[in-house]
Amino acid sequence: MARHFFDKPQRGVTPVGGTVITDVQLALNDAGAGNLVTDGLYGGHTADALETFQRSKGVPVDGNVTDATWTALMRSDAPAIFDRCLQVTASFEGTGFTLVVGNFDGAGITWGIVGFTLRDGELGEVLRAVNRTYPHLVSRAFGRDADLVMEMTGPNTSRDKKLAWADTISRGKQKYSVAEPWKTYFHDFGSYREVQLAQLARARDVYWKIATRNAAALGFDEELDLLLLYDVAVQNGGMDSKNRLEKAQAAIQRQRPRTQQGKRKIVATVVADTASARYRQDVLDRKTVIATGKGIVHGAKYDLSGWGLLDGEKAPAT
Repeated sequence: MARHFFDKPQRGVTPVGGTVITDVQLALNDAGAGNLVTDGLYGGHTADALETFQRSKGVPVDGNVTDATWTALMRSDAPAIFDRCLQVTASFEGTGFTLVVGNFDGAGITWGIVGFTLRDGELGEVLRAVNRTYPHLVSRAFGRDADLVMEMTGPNTSRDKKLAWADTISRGKQKYSVAEPWKTYFHDFGSYREVQLAQLARARDVYWKIATRNAAALGFDEELDLLLLYDVAVQNGGMDSKNRLEKAQAAIQRQRPRTQQGKRKIVATVVADTASARYRQDVLDRKTVIATGKGIVHGAKYDLSGWGLLDGEKAPAT
C-alpha cells in the first residue's frame, strides 16, 4: 500500500510547510513540472505541479507526495525523519528563518526556524557560528549595529543585561513586536542561505541529539515519539530538564498504558505540569496534538499524518 508522506491542502487543515516542501518545489521546477515560487508552502500550485510530474512518470496522479512520487522526484527512499519533525515544530514556532519577536515571554528576543532565544544563548550561538565563517553577512545585515548585536548576544553579556536590551527594542503592550531597524536587520540576516544552513545545523546538532537521547532512555521508537521529544527539546529544554524524564518513566510504569499513544500522552502531561502556569495549557495542547496526531495549536488545525508522521509507524534509524 502506498504511503503518503505529505498531503495536498485540505479545507480547514493547516497546509504542510517547511524546508522539505521547499526542496520538493525546487525539484519540481528542475523537472519542468512547474514554475513555482519556492516558499515552502504546499498550496494548490504545488499540488498541480506534482500532478503534472506524476503523469510524466506514470505514477498514480493525486497531487500528494507519496512514496513513489518522492522516490521519482527526490531520488531517495524517504524524507529524513529529522526533516519531517523539524517542519512541524517550526510551524508551531511560527518564526520561519527570518521573523524576530520581542520579549513577550521573558526569553528576550526570539528568532529563526525553531525560535532561537536571546535569554538561553541560542540566538548568540547561531550569530557566532555565522560570524566565524561569513563575518561579512553579519555586517551586511546589521550595518552599524553589527558590533552591538554581537556584544548583546555574546557569552560575556549577563542575562539581565540581555533582557534589559531586549526590552528596549520590544514594542507593543505585550512586547511581541520588535522595533526597526532591528526587525529588518534580523529579517535580512535570516534570508541569507548561509544563515539558514547555520540555523538548520543548530536545530539538528543540539535539539535532535537531545530528542534521540531522550527517546533511547524512554524506549520510544515511533515517528510521533521522536516528534514529541524533539518538540520538548526545542520548546521546553528536553526531558532531562526539571526531572521530566524520571517523572515520565515513573508515570508510565505506574499507569501502564496499553498503547504508545498513551505513553506519549503521559509525557505531554508531565511536560505541561513542569511549565510555568502562564503557558501550561499552551504546552499541553501542543504536546497532546503531537501525542495523538491531530488537534488545534494556536488556533490552527493540524493533522500530522499529512505531514509525514504517522501514529504507530516505527521511525527509521537516525
